[in-house]
Amino acid sequence: MQITSRLLSSAMKIAITGARGTVGRHVVKLCASQGHATVQVDRTHQDPDTSTPNTEMRTADAANDYDALLKAFKGCDAVIHLAAIPNPVDKDDHLVHTNNVCAAFNGMRAAAELGIHKFCYASSVNAIGLVYSNQPLKFDYFPIDEEINQDPTDAYALAKQEAETQARSVARWFPGMKIACLRIHQVAPKKDVEKDYQEDNEVAVKQLWGWVHPQATARACLAAVENSDRFEGAEVFNVVSPERCVVGEDAKLSNEELVDKYWPGTKIKGDISGKNKGFWNVEKIERVLGWKHEEKE
Repeated sequence: MQITSRLLSSAMKIAITGARGTVGRHVVKLCASQGHATVQVDRTHQDPDTSTPNTEMRTADAANDYDALLKAFKGCDAVIHLAAIPNPVDKDDHLVHTNNVCAAFNGMRAAAELGIHKFCYASSVNAIGLVYSNQPLKFDYFPIDEEINQDPTDAYALAKQEAETQARSVARWFPGMKIACLRIHQVAPKKDVEKDYQEDNEVAVKQLWGWVHPQATARACLAAVENSDRFEGAEVFNVVSPERCVVGEDAKLSNEELVDKYWPGTKIKGDISGKNKGFWNVEKIERVLGWKHEEKE
């Protein structure tokens, strides 16, 4: 009975924007399984979700209708903000940038106005400048942590960098706001990522052979709002598998050899040795939010 009482007392009503997207569907399912009520917010009208307990559907265009977003968030205890153009390929730069910057700001500002202090924003590893870059990539050091220099040269990366700046500003603007900016990597089961990387080695290299499982991504989003008392203001967290996903001829090389091949002279300031160890540092999210990438496939 005591366990049940604790579960009920900690249950939240969580607004999830982009709820019908790839990550959103996993987040909704996970939140429901953990006893939280959910408000699924999407840009277009959605039929009721009869497969999910204690959920409701609300409509709001996060980038273009602030008042609708306010209405959609009303009565919620937390927000997981996933709404954005997720893939900029073959889309106009001004559309990608404007949509994603406005969607991020509107979500943070609406939550703050309503006194919703637990906020998770889906940023991206591209916030540092990565796979969509229009200039050759260079990195200050490996493994990549949250403090590395951001050097975007594309509209998608620039929008993510600006959204993280917005988060820091909104957290100062509205004391008590806790905004976790999750730098999420390519979301897919490992076999799908391997297939993509096998077909396009240039993309694999520019992605630093990273990936994150959809279920692990959902767990990170929920941890960001469930454990918001563990940090202050706005914080950035890498959400990446600690294991690399290298295919083809490069799979025969160690990480040190891969650095020499693609980024000779780049400083190695942490441990990247080991057969499957990746190029991303996830110590911060493990330590602060208690998240670990448990999925192997």
